[in-house]
Amino acid sequence: MIDLHTHILPHMDDGAKNVRESLEMIECLNLHEVHTAICTPHFDPRKISIEEFVSKIEKAFLSIHDSRMTLIPGSETRYHNLLYQYSDLDQLCIQNTNYLLLELPDQEHWSNSDFENIEKLINIFRVIPMIAHIERYHFLWNNKKNIRRFMNLGCVMQINANTIIDKKQRKTALHYIKNGLIDAIGSDCHNMLQRPPNLKEAFVIIKKEIGNFYCDLLQQNANSIIKGRMIRNDTSLMLKGSEF
Repeated sequence: MIDLHTHILPHMDDGAKNVRESLEMIECLNLHEVHTAICTPHFDPRKISIEEFVSKIEKAFLSIHDSRMTLIPGSETRYHNLLYQYSDLDQLCIQNTNYLLLELPDQEHWSNSDFENIEKLINIFRVIPMIAHIERYHFLWNNKKNIRRFMNLGCVMQINANTIIDKKQRKTALHYIKNGLIDAIGSDCHNMLQRPPNLKEAFVIIKKEIGNFYCDLLQQNANSIIKGRMIRNDTSLMLKGSEF
């Protein structure tokens, strides 16, 4: 399996505190049949520059170079107008792709101008936003029209594994998966206690409740994402190095 959303790099954010915890989380991912993990530490343009962020990622990767897993650099980038100070966001995207894991601002309601801001980000930087943990945004999780509006812009919809595991949210999550409103699942793991790697547990539930087809589809999507391939045909964005 491929875990598209993790905070396993040490000394980066509120994820792994040190190398030891990072390696423990990687070993746990291995035990849960995850062979590839996207490392998506938080990037907030209000707090750090891209240059400093990339330098920290490089040091973090060097500190865990002995791990027995394919690790791919990326980020969980918080949307903010300060992003537009940069000429490109390539170094924040999942390596060698235009996919950018994007965390939305904390706000209860979204206006037309907010959607236009995401469209602006797409058009200026030629990125494909993968909207992180959409279940956290009430305006989105409780409104299929808003989910489809993001998808029509070319965005990818990601939920956390715990949303499948949690019995209170499971019904909605499975319904959305069956109706094509969820493209990707990640563990969003941060540590070994409160937020451990748990991707396999979610896929076991998906298989049991709605069948292998959806497990395979979600993993095909994950594989396409890390290879920089489009998962739908409704976006005109060209990925780095790809051809139509």
